This record gives sequence, C-alpha cells and structure tokens, in this order.
Amino acid sequence: MSGAELSIEVHQQKFLAEGDTAMHAILTVSARGGPGPRPATAAEVLLVDCSSSMRHPHTKIEEAKRAAAAAIDVLPDGVLFAVVRGTELATMVYPHDNRLVAASAATRSAARQEVAHLAAYGGTAMGRWLDRAKELFAGHTGAVCHAILLTDGKNQSETHEALVAVLDSCEGLFVCDARGVGDGWVPDELAEIVKVLRGGADSVVEDRKLTGDFRELIGAALTKVLPEVRLRVGTMGYSSLRFVKQVRPHEYDLTDRCRPDGDGELVLSLGSFADGESRDYHVRVDLDPKLEPRYDEDRQLAWADFEPVAGARTAGPATVVGRWTHDPVQPTLVHPMVLQYTAQAQLAEALTAGGDALAANRAEDAERAWGTAVRLATEQGNEEILDRLRRVVDIVDAGAGQVRLHPDAGLSAILNVLISRVSRIGPATPAREPEPQPAADEPPVTCPKCHKLSPAGARFCSTCQATLGEATA
Repeated sequence: MSGAELSIEVHQQKFLAEGDTAMHAILTVSARGGPGPRPATAAEVLLVDCSSSMRHPHTKIEEAKRAAAAAIDVLPDGVLFAVVRGTELATMVYPHDNRLVAASAATRSAARQEVAHLAAYGGTAMGRWLDRAKELFAGHTGAVCHAILLTDGKNQSETHEALVAVLDSCEGLFVCDARGVGDGWVPDELAEIVKVLRGGADSVVEDRKLTGDFRELIGAALTKVLPEVRLRVGTMGYSSLRFVKQVRPHEYDLTDRCRPDGDGELVLSLGSFADGESRDYHVRVDLDPKLEPRYDEDRQLAWADFEPVAGARTAGPATVVGRWTHDPVQPTLVHPMVLQYTAQAQLAEALTAGGDALAANRAEDAERAWGTAVRLATEQGNEEILDRLRRVVDIVDAGAGQVRLHPDAGLSAILNVLISRVSRIGPATPAREPEPQPAADEPPVTCPKCHKLSPAGARFCSTCQATLGEATA
C-alpha cells in the first residue's frame, strides 16, 4: 500500500454549557492513497457447517457445497487457502493436513472435488472451527487473513465460555464474516463472533443465493491490503471514555474490546483495511463534573492516533475538543452525523425489540416495535431494512409505523430481520470532508424546511437532514 495514508477525521459539535459532562463525536477512519502493491500474501479459510441439521432440507448442504466451490473458484493464483468441515470437530477437507496451500488451477480443482463429497452429520462447535482457522493462519504474519463461517444451527456442542475464550485468542489475528442459513441459527452468536473478529454477519433466506454471497465476501476480502489497523485512544486527567461503537459499515459496541495500555490510554484493533476504505466510530467522552469551564478557547478532551502500520503512513493524532459558551443555543445543537447514527441505533433497538416480543408470543408488542422500525427506516431512507421487514409484516402506514404481522412469516425471514442490526443496516456513505467548525460568535442557521437551528457552517439540518441553503418550506 505504498503512498497510502491512514487518517482520522473528527466530527463533533464542540460547544458545552456550564455543567455539561458528556461530549459525543464521530471518528471517521480512512485509508487513502494511490494504488500500491498487494501484501505479500492473502489467506482464506472456509468454515462450512456440516452438522446433521444441514440435511434438512437437503438444499442447504448442496447449496453450501456450491457456495464453497464458487468461493474457491474466485481465489487468484497464489492466495493461500483451506476448507474446514465444521461439526463438533473441525476437520480438514482440503488440504488433508493442517496447513494452507497456494491457489492454482490444480489446487482449486482438487479442493472442489473434496468439497463435492461433504456430508452432513454431527454437532456444532464454532469455537473449534475458529480455533482451527487460527492454527492455519499461524506463521503467516503479515498476510491479510480472512475466514468465512457458515452455519445453520446453535453452538450446542461446546460451552459459551469455550467459544468466548477462543474468540479472545483469535482477536486481531484474522477477520471473520459469518452467515446464517435456514432457521436454526442464533443471531446473538453470529453477532458476538463478528464483533470480536471485526467482520460482518448476515443471513441468506433463499439457499440458492448463498453462492453469490460467498463470491462477494471473497471479493471484498481480497481488496484488503493492511492486515490490521490499531487505534490508540487517550483521555485527559479530567476525562474518560464512556464508549466506542463502530457504526459504519457494521454496527457493534467495541468498548469492551479496548485494551488498557498506559495511563488513560486504550488500544483497539479495527481489523483489516482496504485502500480507499473508511469506517465511522461513535465515541462518548465523559468529563469530571468538577472540571472548571474554559470559555476563551478549545480544550482537549481526548485524542486518537494509530499504532505504527507497516506499509502505510499515518496523518498524526486527531483530537476531540470542547469549548464552553454562554450562548444558550449552541450547546443544544447535535452534530448531523451524531444524529444520524443515534437514529440508526434506535432502529436497531426496534428491530431487536420486535424479535424479543415475537419470541415471547407477544404479537401486539412485536407489531408495535416493528412498526416503529418501519417508521424509522422510512425516515432514514433505509430500503434494505424495509425490504427485510416486508417479509414479516404488511406495512399499513409507514409514516405512522402501523404494520400487521404476516401469519405465515418463516423463521428464516425473522432471523434475517434480527441479524440486520449488525449487518449493513445503514446506507453506505462515502468518506466525508470534515464539517466546518463555527466560530463561537457566529449565529446558528435556521432550516427553511423545519425551522430548527443548526450550527453555523453546517451543510445539513441537525433535525430533518435537509440540505441547508437548498431546503424549501
């Protein structure tokens, strides 16, 4: 990735009123630069569930085999790979010994032949599958390592504590994307796996679409050129980090994945990055209530910087600041990006609440929660979530959030709604230029559409997201 640069942009509304003790900000982490060489190696491991439940219906195991073969087919020559059969054990399918092999016409053909003979019988122990992936990736330091985990069932052949221990040992070593198929898998299990391993989780409602999904996952993985990017976050003696959440492209709370390293400093692995990729992280910094306000200048509340990354330059630290003001309006304004991701979190909560209610046989509560999700998704223009919800509800009035449950909605469609809370539930947005920071004496701007106030210099309304200067009443 020669010539590329890692950078951090801070998006925040910095003004505080006396007595304010919280500051929210969005950190956009980006890798930009001209085309550079690919890393020395890329490595891929396919973890295919072959437990007994994959036999019912028979299309599941057949489509899983087709998907694995398709993924093998798109591996470029030289990429290291292996295929693992997942049951209560993690058995090598190809190659037969515990190692990775370089992709070539001959090895791809041999791997496809082995995959064609996969049979479904046995239990499910995903921690053992992931541990085998870790073993296979060991010794390939500097390679971009990626795994795909496909399952249709619960992790019933090992304890949850065993899975957690394996995940902790794998963190930072490789990225894993997870896919659920059928109606027996558990969204929370996949969400936990991809949170720790910084991948994405989703499901495939129609088995026949699994092949295309696997091809896309392999294609995306092969664009990664930095094996791991680590973020160092520091606070001051008068501040502390309340949370850090990845909010784009996947959404999960990473606060408990931060590792203390120095006085008031934390290190967080962000996973692998592609050239041109950007991600957003929502942070909240809490202030000591006894902190003396400073009205005449910005005060540093926290900072973020990168650990050294081989093959890339870093742009230097970015700071989260605060400035106290006597203006009664400025501290009440919310930065548009903070507002956007707060709304996205509300949508995810509504999706989860609907699933919880349905699982408890509270149909009216499920309709109420998913009605709220429909209303929020409509307001946010999130057609992906609306498409998923339409499989389980009839939308009576999207604006009012009125829906009716489909009496024959399949469980796989319901699971597809629930897993969307950690998949790409928000519209993909490109890296943005930093929002202009208003001077303390500049007045806020009135939106001509909703007549609410936004910070001076803002391009979008903090309330309705209309483009300021172009909205019409």
